[in-house]
Amino acid sequence: MIKDRFGREIDILRISVTQQCNLNCPYCHREGETNIEPVMSPAEIAKIVSSCAKAGIKKVKITGGEPLIRKDICEIIAQISHIPGIEDISMTTNGTMLKDTAQNLKKAGLKRINIGCDSYTSSILEKTAHKIKSGIIAAKDAGLDTIKLNMVVLKNVNESDIQNMIEFSKKSGAILQLIELIETKHNKQFFHDHYYPLKGIEKELASKADSIETRSMHNRKKYYLDGAVVEIVRPTRHEFCANCRTLRITSDGKIKPCLMRNDNLLDIVSGIRNGIKDNELNNQILRGIEKREPYVR
Repeated sequence: MIKDRFGREIDILRISVTQQCNLNCPYCHREGETNIEPVMSPAEIAKIVSSCAKAGIKKVKITGGEPLIRKDICEIIAQISHIPGIEDISMTTNGTMLKDTAQNLKKAGLKRINIGCDSYTSSILEKTAHKIKSGIIAAKDAGLDTIKLNMVVLKNVNESDIQNMIEFSKKSGAILQLIELIETKHNKQFFHDHYYPLKGIEKELASKADSIETRSMHNRKKYYLDGAVVEIVRPTRHEFCANCRTLRITSDGKIKPCLMRNDNLLDIVSGIRNGIKDNELNNQILRGIEKREPYVR
């Protein structure tokens, strides 16, 4: 397994396949991408993943934007699933188009899925709740191994829905991730208006939990409560940096060493389009990993 300059092992690739989305959630960081350029083809994505696998990457997460907007999303997953060394493929989605694609995604090689689902009552996603519910059912019926519901907790929007979401996740057999809003340079006013700290919620969960598990990924706690499973995602610098095992690729084919930075990108898809040799691409991947460093505000 390869390590960066700070001794952090890298075995996860988070690859964006589009910046387009059918929703416009104000808290979305869109994987830190700011420019909308032509997206990579399935073959280009597969070539990058193959090179990353040679460097020690074992897990791939497909993100966006909304990945299911791409008509060739199943082709992308199928190509990745046949790459030696890749053991796990997962996806983040808003779930609104999942009902009609879950079975095909599973057949293509998708194993796990994260569904953005802020609540079913006062959420800004209220109008799409029925589509998300149908998507969750479809994912479960398709046999996806792990289903996670991502709830970004927002002050004066959905903080009162946490208990309802815990109950819903329990009934649906999904893991609920309560996510603390992250501040970026593009959402400062929204962050100021809607930031809701989860420290108190986490303390309450700890007091009620039947058992608590600590994940190696970001030192994150997982709480087991009477059949429900809840994770707390608090994006502190320590959590997101000290234990980060992820290499990011933008939708237009650049290595993005850090979610919060855009000043150290490394373009690799241009080389592929110009006929770069495999060993040269492998070296570029290694250079991208070398650019990783803990984010400092």
